[in-house]
This record gives sequence, structure tokens and C-alpha cells, in this order.
Amino acid sequence: MGRQSDDIGLLRAVELRPVFVASRRSSRRLPSVRARFFDRLWLCCFPLLFLPHLGLGWDTGFGKLELSDYLIVPYLFCLWLASSSPRRQRVRLLMPLIVAFLAVAAISTLSMPWRYGYPTLEPFYFSLLKLAKFTLYGAAGLMTARRIQGAPRRRRFHWALLGASGVLGLSYLVMRPWLDPKRAAEITEQNYKSENATSVALAILICYIAALLAARYGMRRWRRAAALAIGVGVLGSFVSSGRGGWLAAGAGLLYLLWRRQRVKAAAGVTTGLFLLGVVGYLVFPEFKYDVDRTLKPDPDYVALYGAGPGGIDDGGRVAIWLFYAPRILEEPVLGTGFFHRGGLANHPFTGTHNFFLQMFLETGIAGGLLVLAIVRRLWKEAGHAGAEAAKLTIPLRAALVAAVVGGMGGEYFYGGITLLALLAVYAPVGGLPAAASGVQRRVVLLAREPVKA
Repeated sequence: MGRQSDDIGLLRAVELRPVFVASRRSSRRLPSVRARFFDRLWLCCFPLLFLPHLGLGWDTGFGKLELSDYLIVPYLFCLWLASSSPRRQRVRLLMPLIVAFLAVAAISTLSMPWRYGYPTLEPFYFSLLKLAKFTLYGAAGLMTARRIQGAPRRRRFHWALLGASGVLGLSYLVMRPWLDPKRAAEITEQNYKSENATSVALAILICYIAALLAARYGMRRWRRAAALAIGVGVLGSFVSSGRGGWLAAGAGLLYLLWRRQRVKAAAGVTTGLFLLGVVGYLVFPEFKYDVDRTLKPDPDYVALYGAGPGGIDDGGRVAIWLFYAPRILEEPVLGTGFFHRGGLANHPFTGTHNFFLQMFLETGIAGGLLVLAIVRRLWKEAGHAGAEAAKLTIPLRAALVAAVVGGMGGEYFYGGITLLALLAVYAPVGGLPAAASGVQRRVVLLAREPVKA
């Protein structure tokens, strides 16, 4: 027996130790029958949240409600009734930053009626509903992390993530606008396409699962299912017309290769995805059209909108960023209000096509810095010793790279399945125990020491 295996065994023992301590303190109480039922139910319900494109959306005066918006409350109810961990988990380290951001966003939004003096309160209500949606989906992601207790629950949740990727990919393939002229016309009439945002959610899930697959995580049955879920998700992404999601997925996969851990496995996964891209280009006409217009844009379009640095159509992203970035100083303290666009906000209803810049504009410098602090916290959590032992470091960071690139490409994390996907890939790490005692810290440091020959 080598010292390295002993250290890993000690580290896993540290993960289980708080459970035994808590069980002794609670007189060995076991979860009730009701809690065990909801422990299984929320895992089954999780993939259903990724069903946004079944033609079941409802138009309202404040936007379009997707199917997931109706399922999120029952999902939260299931999480509330499920058993929670008695130990202190790492997700608690993230909660103060999210609560602080919600407080800043709420102050900025609640002050809108006094600062702008609209003749009606409709813009205020619209922003307030968006903030409520962000809170609901954020709470769902954090509560999911709280319900992941130990390796068995973590493995079951990874099965649920495969289901989410497969469900989302299949929903794209079933509801292809290219095959449905009526749906294509509806999408064309919209100011923006929700498909772009959900394609980033797919990119986050695909990068996370692909990195787990490259690390040979789980049993052989899970890895086979993961390969199938990735394939379905990638094919669904091809017909989504979500170029931001493609760029995000590419960035996440490049990070996976750059880390050079299990190079052959990572290269094999990336090569397989590239070959899927070639097949998609030949099979799906909408994918071929989007690729061609991106790499070979119309010269007149580029000249008119300045949307083609290096001869590639970027949708005018860089020009828009440079134009709106100085406007942060117009409302540096409170911002314009959460999702306050158009009207007197002095920036367009379609947004700046950069989530991070948008947060500086809408919630002020404090809100923008808090968003960056949340991303930094997620990155640091991925590097925790417990995450490394569970083979979650590279998968989570690959997904974070995809999320950041997707956010900079114009997709927003205001709520919905895009935010849920980001918090879902963090949930297995957030469910790990926080190192609270001196004994735990010493064992973690021991596991990180290099093995001597």
C-alpha cells in the first residue's frame, strides 16, 4: 500500500466523518419515509426543468413563460421536503455573495419609480418579476447543492444531469424551426431568441459531462450513457442557431485540452465532438447556414454594422461593448435597475450582448463586482481538495469557462435554465463538506503533499 492511496482514503474519511458525528448527536435518526420519497422525486424532476421548447410557452405582458417556469416551484417544494445534510457544506461559502448581490439588485430596482418617474409602473413591475425569477432559479440551484449528501447521492445526481442534457438536446431536435415554417416565423418576429440562451445551458452541461467522461468518472454504464447524452446534446445544439453556445462549448473543450490531464481521453472526446460537428454540417442545413454566415459574412452587412473583426461575423459584439461601457459612469452607484432596458435606461432593450457589462449597467459598480466575485468564488471552489479527490475540478472549471464565454457572447443569466445549468454543475462541489476542524485541514494538506519515492 502506497502513501498516496492512504492519503486519499483519509480524505474520503474526512468527507464521511461529519455525517457520523451528526448521526450520533441526533440519536441516530434516519430520514423519514416522506423525506426518502422526495429524495428520489426531486432527482426525477430535475431533467424535466430542461423542457423549454415543446410548444407549451405562454405569452404574457411581461414576456414569455416557458414550461420550466411552471415546474420550478414544484421542484423547490420537492427539495424543501427532501432530507438535507446535517453538516456544513461548501455551498454556504457561496451564499453570502449571492445574498449581497440580490440586496444590491433589489435596492437598485425598488428605487426605479422615484429615480425615473415613468407614467406607469409597468417597467418597474417587469424588472421586479425578472428579479423574482432570478431568485427562484438561484434558490433552486443552491438548494440542489444542499441536498447532495455524499458520493452515492452525487452519483445519482450525475445521472440526472445526463437526463437534462438529453432532454434539452431532444427538445431542440423535435422542435426544429427549419422543419416548422410557423415556428421559424415566430422566432424571426422576436427581438431575441431564447434558443441562444438555452444553447449556452447545453454548452455548460456538455463541457461538464465531457470532462467527467475524459476523467473516466463513474462506472462503465454511466460513461456509456454520458457519451449518448453528449451526442444528443451536441446534435440538438447544432439546430438551435445559438452561435454563442457553440463558442462557449468550444472554449470549455479547449480548456479541457489545455489542462492535459488524461490527454488521450480528452483528445478522444474532443475529436469525437469535432467529427459530430462535421456530420452536423453535412446533415443539418440550418447548421451549415449559420456556420457559413459566421465565417463568410456578407461584406455589405459587415460594412453597415461593423460586425466582422478578422472577417468573422461577431454580431457587432465588440463595437457594442465599446459603445456602452462608458455609460457605467452615468449610474455608478445604483445602476439603472435589474433588467431595466429601453425607455429612460439609456441602453437598448436587447441589451449590450455581454452579461457582465449588463450587470454593471443595471446594478451599478457594486453589483457588477459582486457578479465577478461570485464567478471567482465558483472557480476557487472547483480547486478545493475535496473537489480534486472527487474528480470534479476540471469538469466544473471547463463548465465555468463555457459559462463566462457564453455570458460575454451575449447570453444572460437572469434566471431560467441557463442559470440553473450553471448552478447545477456546481452543486456536486457545493454539496461537499466544508473543512471546519483543525484535524480536517491537516488531512487535506497531507493529501496534497507530493508522494516521496
